[in-house]
Amino acid sequence: MIPDWQTDLVFFSDLLQARHPDLLQGLVRILDEAGVGHRLLGGTRDIWARDYMPVQAAKGDFVLFRYEPSYLDDDEESVTPEEARRAVPTGTKLRPSGINLDGGNVVASSTRAILTAQVYWENPEYDRPALRQELAHVLQAECILVCGDPDDVFGHADGVVRFLDEGRVVVNDYREEHLDYGEGLEAALSRHGLAVERLPYAPTDEEHDGIPSAVGCYLNFLRVGQLVVMPAFGLPQDDLACRTLERLLPGAGVVPLRCEGLASKGGVLNCVSWTVKAGK
Repeated sequence: MIPDWQTDLVFFSDLLQARHPDLLQGLVRILDEAGVGHRLLGGTRDIWARDYMPVQAAKGDFVLFRYEPSYLDDDEESVTPEEARRAVPTGTKLRPSGINLDGGNVVASSTRAILTAQVYWENPEYDRPALRQELAHVLQAECILVCGDPDDVFGHADGVVRFLDEGRVVVNDYREEHLDYGEGLEAALSRHGLAVERLPYAPTDEEHDGIPSAVGCYLNFLRVGQLVVMPAFGLPQDDLACRTLERLLPGAGVVPLRCEGLASKGGVLNCVSWTVKAGK
């Protein structure tokens, strides 16, 4: 697979320009200063590009999963049509898959993909061992299944765990929130030979239309190549989160960006971005 530290191009829904113009302006400034290319996607129906766009399995090879998430069962107007979802870089291969899967539930290194058990609930027609086998085949990676965050109505892996490199992951520091869940998550990842680090976690009790706020979830950062744009929320934990990422990723440039307006809708920077490896 293509891990985010190998990517070199970022896409955002053009709806982000209308709904969160200051945020997009900040992202464009940071990307331009780092020399990272960026483009807008047309024809989308919500801002969460990570979820409906294809997953890159290899250089020039993308997988277009079925996009019928259960959380949009009563909101068909927010489902981005397949035509817009096919906007892969020129000259690349796009492979369709009948598996119902959001891109936000795929966290990748070069050889592994971490997903939450939400993929089981979204594909009840599959026998679970068969589903895991098919996922490994389609993604060309070892698939690690973990339990999702108890408070996450979407069940996405990118709000729970991220790869730092091939042998290390970082998770939310669940010791103050959901201690048992955090211990189980770390144990599961360790069993797969992964070294586990922790990032500050400061969730709130706020909701928007029944969706819990993502304020305080620093883990949902945007990483493209050696640039990390870390969500900041005006909280005391902002500085510690930034210093922690700088320590964990000494070769990367970590830039904080205030995101509380976006996060109040339930997602942060990885959610609104689609990163790909387009160059050599």
